[in-house]
Amino acid sequence: MKYFLVAVLLSITASAFAQDAMEMLRQDLKTQKVAILTASLPLTQKQADAFWPIYREYSNELAKLGDRRMAVLKTFAANFDNLGEKQADELVKESIKIMNERNSLLEKTYKKVVKAVGGITGARFIQVENQMLTLIDAQIVSQVPLVKAPKEGTAEPVEKK
Repeated sequence: MKYFLVAVLLSITASAFAQDAMEMLRQDLKTQKVAILTASLPLTQKQADAFWPIYREYSNELAKLGDRRMAVLKTFAANFDNLGEKQADELVKESIKIMNERNSLLEKTYKKVVKAVGGITGARFIQVENQMLTLIDAQIVSQVPLVKAPKEGTAEPVEKK
């Protein structure tokens, strides 16, 4: 019994630590993104005046999507040991929805950036932003373990809608 309690406490602590680590990483990378964009996008003052409000709007919307993504990851972590078929399916569907919304947001922002500062700067913005998002994604997913495989004979098919 004593070993069981220690294992449970370690599991809870590790889960909380992973969640805190992901959130700290997310905040740190978000701060670094502005510095990287500033260095990567040579803007005139007029272009900067047009670009940065667009970027701030994009960043705020991206943060909302990030909050939803973190909520999915936290739900996954909180239910890691007893994740059911239906809940796993719902979490994956929400994750895909968030990815699609992020791509739509990026496309919408790209169009605004091109209109405000031109196609070359818009292309550089997309390249740099995609690189940063990819790095952030890699850091976040490296903190998330794979869903536990179901025990033989326990998996139930998920109902199609």
